[in-house]
Amino acid sequence: MDFLQNILTQTLDFFFSIIPNYGVAIILLTLVLKAILYWPQQQSLMSSRKMQSMTPEMQEIQKRFKGDPDQLNKAMSQLYKKYGINPVGCFTSSCLLQIPQLLIMWALWFALQAFFLAAVQVPMNTPFLGSLTPTAVTPTIPADLFHTYTTTMLNGSQFALVARAATPGAMFLGFNLAYTPTGAPHWIYYLWPALTAATMFLQSKTMGQSQTQQGGAAFINILFPLLIGWISISIPVAVCLYWVVFSLLQVAQQLFVFKGIPKPPAAAQTVQVIPTPPQALPGPGKKKAKGK
Repeated sequence: MDFLQNILTQTLDFFFSIIPNYGVAIILLTLVLKAILYWPQQQSLMSSRKMQSMTPEMQEIQKRFKGDPDQLNKAMSQLYKKYGINPVGCFTSSCLLQIPQLLIMWALWFALQAFFLAAVQVPMNTPFLGSLTPTAVTPTIPADLFHTYTTTMLNGSQFALVARAATPGAMFLGFNLAYTPTGAPHWIYYLWPALTAATMFLQSKTMGQSQTQQGGAAFINILFPLLIGWISISIPVAVCLYWVVFSLLQVAQQLFVFKGIPKPPAAAQTVQVIPTPPQALPGPGKKKAKGK
């Protein structure tokens, strides 16, 4: 985890050196991560689309062989083979794709907390220092780091040690990215958990789910965004920004897969051949044909 955290921190520093705003740096980092995960996610989405396209035939088979498990399994295997789908592999790949996203979010959480609270050296004549209070020692309370600085001498010049969270680069769209909604000075910061939950819900709605999906699956599609929103209340806004941008990129990819690409032609309906019953033999009481 430390290795991934260091990579994310160095990548943020690189993007910040190009555009001195950590909000923009996080968006650029998100684009890079999305590009890395694009291909495996694309394959998983295409498998999901195939699964949905075969749903009508699957339901027909389940009705036809409702009381015959052996025939049902055989017909389902033929259907999977027809569409080129490995149901076990499809489920496994979908689960495995969630692991790197969760690892990245976890590492980014710790990376951003350490990143914004780390001290950086700035010249004493920096304009924004006028709004900060100098202290004799570096504060140990994170909230105080947003509003204070200490001084140091370097090559005969005096510099200020300021937490990144107190720099103008930490501001994005009027929000300090280092704040958590629960520790922020204004209620408007709760907008970010709401945006996180909303984009997650939008992501689930654009998965092209079958209209027959009900019950537990539909409940999870509502519960999971609410859970992510609740977690986002106590994490830095910077992580929420990453999650919102990544979810919007995922929504765009899903719309491309399920809406942008023409749907495959509908499979021909299977015609069930009903064997003709054998003709009844003429009984002894029936007349013989003429000429006999």
